[in-house]
Formats: sequence, structure tokens, C-alpha cells
Amino acid sequence: MHAGAPSVPEAQRRRPTVNAVHTGDCWAAAKSGRCRPATRQQALNALLEHVPACVHCRPDTALGLLE
Repeated sequence: MHAGAPSVPEAQRRRPTVNAVHTGDCWAAAKSGRCRPATRQQALNALLEHVPACVHCRPDTALGLLE
């Protein structure tokens, strides 16, 4: 890393590129064709690591994780 380069949080470096967390029946996830299933714990962990929740299906609410 170059001196002066912005540091990237550890969780973000370990995480594969994930644009959003969706529920299993989300139309936006189905339409994208790029989504793969995750366990409940994986979804919770992703949300806690600041992966955004889909604004259409609100998996954070479905999982009982309120901001």
C-alpha cells in the first residue's frame, strides 16, 4: 500500500464484492441473475459489516435487524 493511500477496513477486504443483501423472494435479486443463496447468519453478518440492504425487499427488517 502506498503512503497516503486510503485504508480499507478489514471486513471489506475479506468480503467478496457484494452490492446488497436481499430476501429469497426479492424480484430485484431474481432480475439481476448475479445473486446466490446465503444462510441467515451470512446475511446478518453481511448487514452488520455494512453491506446495504435492498431497498425493495428490506432483508434487515425481515431478519429483525433494525437500525
